[in-house]
Amino acid sequence: RMGLRLPFGRLALAALVCAASPLACGSILGIDPGHPIDDASADGSVADVRTGEGGTGMSSDGTTDVATSPGSDAGDDALPGSDSSMAADAPQPVEGGDACSSDTSWCNTHCGTGPDNCGQTRVCPTDCPTGDTCSAANMCVCQSQSNWCNGRCQMTTDNCGSPIDCGACDGGTCTSNVCGCTPETDQAACGNLQCGQVTNNCGLTVNCGVASSPSCPSGQVCLTTGTCCSPNNATACGNQCNVTVTNNCGQSTSCPSTICPSGEVCYEDACCTPTNAACVGLCGGETVTNNCGQQVQCTAGCSAGEECNATTDMCCTPASNCGNQCNVSVADTCGVSKPCSCTASGAICTSADVCCVPSGCSGSCVDNCGQSASQCCPETGPPPDDGGGKCGALGASCTSASQCCSQACASVSTSGATCVSSCIPQGDSCGGSLSACCYPYNCQSLLQPELTPVTDGGVGVLETCQ
Repeated sequence: RMGLRLPFGRLALAALVCAASPLACGSILGIDPGHPIDDASADGSVADVRTGEGGTGMSSDGTTDVATSPGSDAGDDALPGSDSSMAADAPQPVEGGDACSSDTSWCNTHCGTGPDNCGQTRVCPTDCPTGDTCSAANMCVCQSQSNWCNGRCQMTTDNCGSPIDCGACDGGTCTSNVCGCTPETDQAACGNLQCGQVTNNCGLTVNCGVASSPSCPSGQVCLTTGTCCSPNNATACGNQCNVTVTNNCGQSTSCPSTICPSGEVCYEDACCTPTNAACVGLCGGETVTNNCGQQVQCTAGCSAGEECNATTDMCCTPASNCGNQCNVSVADTCGVSKPCSCTASGAICTSADVCCVPSGCSGSCVDNCGQSASQCCPETGPPPDDGGGKCGALGASCTSASQCCSQACASVSTSGATCVSSCIPQGDSCGGSLSACCYPYNCQSLLQPELTPVTDGGVGVLETCQ
């Protein structure tokens, strides 16, 4: 049992050295930070915060630094009741462009199952360092043991690496902070171990990690072999999402659906970059499924010279269906209603909504398009060739086309001609109802062998204006 009286001279020296540096304190005074294996029970009080995967280690001033991770504020994950006295705020989502992107290294500094920086449930390893527990805030915290001083004496460090005064030995000599035994150095007891604990020659448990703790440096985890490992959860997840994988340290870690970078979405357990390939050639707000399984509307316009087919919502190169119509609207080949107009030179739109090029008369004062035409009205007086300035109506005698209002003078006999609405030029076929050749030509028959089916001894008859 330890006594209550302390050797004040040595205590003063120890206090001065330890105030400057806990590490120097242990080195100069030969402090053994171990604890008896049989007395490893914790009293439940919370000491310093460390990360679950090797987390933050002890700083040079003997305090524990709270680990931070991308996407979270420093100190937000400290536990209530810890010596750090920092508030334990729940992880808050952070903005990641259009959507929050989960921190790929979240489980490097957190333990257990809980919300990440985007509020997504993350399943992180629960294997905290020896002596630590995973708190409700998903952080590994060291539990300072009330019986740590059993078998120890004077100023030393407890199981969490914090300075502690164990007083004097009740009996026996205090050697390097151990009662009745001369302990080997921690380095000798740990050998090649980088973390965890071993039992020294005095039967005390010795910490083999950083800052007289069993932990690895910040961001690393202690393997069962006593070596430290830096988990690369981002590499383990790769392009995967919404799955659980095993990292390079043998730990199971989750890759949430929000782990994809900004601009990507999780589709079929893989990060996917949406493209507009599904909308190529579509228009009019057509809803389609893109390459990432999203329902999107195709609102882009068509290329120059194209228009959107209202029936198929596809871009289409239009062609007119107006034909000879005018003054009406007709759907083109793409189904879009378009107004029809006359395009031929000199053409007019008739009352029947068709295009017509005036070229003669069809009646008194009416041209061939059915429009009123003064040049088709009967006039009296000498014909234009005589200098009278008048024109002949249909049926008037003429000797040239210029004398007719219709500009057509047709032969009616071998000796005379009259004004008509139209006549057949020289060389064109005539005969039957097409016998009105333009003056001074007449419809004449020519014998053409084998021109027509053999009806007259193999000789055909061809009639032309000659």
